[in-house]
Amino acid sequence: MPYTINEGCFGLACEQDRSLNILSLPPRDDGTPLNLVVSRDALRPGEDLKACLARQIRELSRQVKDFKELSREGGWLGPGDDTSFPAIVIYTRFRQNTQPVFQAQCLAQMPEGKLLTVTLTAQAAFDEPLLARWKALLLRFVPAPREEA
Repeated sequence: MPYTINEGCFGLACEQDRSLNILSLPPRDDGTPLNLVVSRDALRPGEDLKACLARQIRELSRQVKDFKELSREGGWLGPGDDTSFPAIVIYTRFRQNTQPVFQAQCLAQMPEGKLLTVTLTAQAAFDEPLLARWKALLLRFVPAPREEA
């Protein structure tokens, strides 16, 4: 299977893509950094997005201090048309090395039981401009063309 990254393409025999990309985005207006993490995985057999999210929350709350879910909503990764993927968006906060961490996370169900998770991490609570930036990022997602079998 061809596996394409920004720098090129690998020809691989790969059973499952569990790769991770970490991108440093332009900072907030106050200069604090923003990171975007894109991770790939697969839903477990018989698992849906809600069950997957519950499992991930259990794991994360064991790994970090003061974990708190702030809100959750259903949505889409993409503009909400037939090119989009069903998703759950969750907003959380926790402490890591005594520092506050705020995250917006989109778990999207891709074809064939694949899972794409997009996470925006900030050091301060999400304000309206950052929320608008986050939602625009999800809305502008364009899926790669599907390979023909």
